[in-house]
Amino acid sequence: MPPPFIMSATVWAMKWIGVVLLAIIGVLAAVVAFEYLTVPIHSLPSFIPGRHHHVNGHYHKRGALAAVISLAAIVAAGYWAYRIRRPKEAAPVAQVPQNSADQMLSGPPATTDDGSN
Repeated sequence: MPPPFIMSATVWAMKWIGVVLLAIIGVLAAVVAFEYLTVPIHSLPSFIPGRHHHVNGHYHKRGALAAVISLAAIVAAGYWAYRIRRPKEAAPVAQVPQNSADQMLSGPPATTDDGSN
């Protein structure tokens, strides 16, 4: 089993690879959305499905779906990157005086003649 610091560095790198992949998917989906919404159906590039000869118009539903996928992927990549970069929040530490345990074990507090502590 590798030491813990190597495992945590590997996990950290894998998280960043996931962020980069989501960002790439978002950009590619944005390009496809742009193509579907701006290029006529008969002129679509061969790598984008839906090309038909002698048909004019645009694929509005496909373009909208690609835009939604693009937006979701880019937002997810940004959120994930924020979560990775944010420093871990430490649990609050209670400030306890050094002699408090000694005072508790020594017995009840001493009272003065006037009844105050």
